This record gives sequence, C-alpha cells and structure tokens, in this order.
Amino acid sequence: MAASIVVDTAAALSEVNKALQNIKEGLYQVKVSQTDATELQRKLEGELFEKWEEGCEVMAAKNIAIANITQYLDHMQKAYEGIDADMREKMNGIHWSEDWHYKIMEFKFNKKDQSGARYGMVAFGKSADGLSVDCMYVLYKMDFKIAPQRIVTEKNHSAVFGLFQWTTHEEKIVERDLGLKSVQLLQNFFRMKALQGFYKEGVIDSINYVPSIEDVGEAVIDAQ
Repeated sequence: MAASIVVDTAAALSEVNKALQNIKEGLYQVKVSQTDATELQRKLEGELFEKWEEGCEVMAAKNIAIANITQYLDHMQKAYEGIDADMREKMNGIHWSEDWHYKIMEFKFNKKDQSGARYGMVAFGKSADGLSVDCMYVLYKMDFKIAPQRIVTEKNHSAVFGLFQWTTHEEKIVERDLGLKSVQLLQNFFRMKALQGFYKEGVIDSINYVPSIEDVGEAVIDAQ
C-alpha cells in the first residue's frame, strides 16, 4: 500500500514539473557558439565600443491556467520590457495550436538614443494535461557607445618644381558598418547571454554549445 502511495506521489510531481521540463527541452535545442560570442565581445569592448555595460533580468511564472492565458499575456505586455504589440501578437500563437509542448520566442530592440541594445527570450512549456503553462522570461541589457572610425589620409605636396615639399594629414570620421556576418555573430552573442541568464537562475543546467556559428543550424526560436 505504501509503495502505491509513493508511485502516485511521484506521478503527481512529474505532472507538476512537466511544463518546466518542456521549457528545458526547448531551450536545450537552441545552439550557440561560445567561442564566437567570446571573440565578438573582445572585439566590441576593445575596438567598436567606447563604453560597455551589461546586465540580465530573469522572471518566472508557473502553473498559469490556459483559461487565464490571455490575461497573463496582457500583464506581460504591461509589465515586461520589450513586449510590444508585435511581440504580444506573436505570443497569441500559443492559442492557435494545441499540438505543442514548448514555444520559444525572442525580441530585440535598441534604446531610443541608440546607446544600448536589448535582447529578450520568452519560453513557454505546457503541462502534461495541457491545462496550464509555465513561462520563463529573460532580458539581456547591453549599454554602449560606438567608437567612431577615424580614417587618416596622408597627402604629399610640393612647389617650385619640387624644391619645397611637405605632407598634410586629413582625418575623416565615419560610422562603422558591422556587416551581415557581424549581425549573425551578434544574434549568436545575444542568445548565448540569454541562455547564460537562464543557467545562472537554475532554469537550465547546461547550454548547447557548438564549435562555431556555422554549426548552429536552423533555430527553434520564433524570431521577431
């Protein structure tokens, strides 16, 4: 009789934890290259940015009844930075399909004065009975100032048939172009920072690191 009670208790506990297990399963599918992300951070701090500050916020909500999910998503839009109208509409997707165990979404935006970037990841996991969900939210904040690129051009001058010669230097300041590959590197960097935020808070116990961004493959994330 006692053994039967233990089995039933374990089954009930498994039912409660299934939503979180589904979130972990989804986050484990996100591949990132730590090597490329670390190299990019060195470049950003040392060459491209004059100022660099970063931080991470993680929030969790558990056992949200499916019947109340609309109200909870409305609450997220009001309370969580980065959940704008477009992101809110995307999150409505958890209503449209019943055949899912986890959903991972991401968003990114710049501060209005272009002095910082924000990257967020939201993960939903459904319970085994399909009646509730867990939600995990992480926001990575990076504040920076882009260092201008200075191009110095040297010009040689002469006069009186070359009798007098001198050199002048012309300095031109232009905006930096990160380039397409750098955009891919930034995406990898932001995703790694988000996953590390989840890892530090104990949401996941490992991160799916791959050798380079060439090995990342197709993302399981619904990007904004």
